[in-house]
Amino acid sequence: MPVRPKKTTSAKKAKKVKKTAVKATAKKAKKAKKPATKKIAKKAVAKTSPDKKTAKQGKKKPAKTSVKKAANKRVVKTPKETTAWRISPEISQSVVDIDIWKKGDLKIEHLTVYRTGWIVVDQLPDLSGYNPDEGVSIFEEFEFEEHEVFDGSEETSTFPKELPSEECERLMALSEEELVGEGWTIEASTRFSGPLVVEEV
Repeated sequence: MPVRPKKTTSAKKAKKVKKTAVKATAKKAKKAKKPATKKIAKKAVAKTSPDKKTAKQGKKKPAKTSVKKAANKRVVKTPKETTAWRISPEISQSVVDIDIWKKGDLKIEHLTVYRTGWIVVDQLPDLSGYNPDEGVSIFEEFEFEEHEVFDGSEETSTFPKELPSEECERLMALSEEELVGEGWTIEASTRFSGPLVVEEV
């Protein structure tokens, strides 16, 4: 009789050990499962977050291109065509440069005749009161930035009667700077005469 209780107690102990072992393994399994699920979740978040960033970047790109297109459209609209007119004498040798040198009561007039010449103006001139016989001083009557004269063919100089011929020859040999250095001042003008040709350029 006393042997049976010992067997039963040992069997109970064995069952308890098994249960505790099962519980311990179950707890370990639960613990092992929990971090695995957390790690997977973190990985999933890490994977999805770059997608969100790229989606945001993708939204910004069209805005930049649209701004560039708008800028390009503005540049296309800005250029404006400018119109200019060229004025020149119709008849050859109708361009004259006039240099008038003055010193006190003395006056020397020097003329140079050119075969042709032209000026370019921004606005169409009103030539209704133009007299071809008198001509026009281009620097006084027109505003322009470009002008040209070609082929100076004739030069004449007129001196005061009170100046001796030797002095006239000496003054003719001087340069403009030397004349200014001796106290002479100059008034220069260029005149077109005869019929004028106006061309759009």
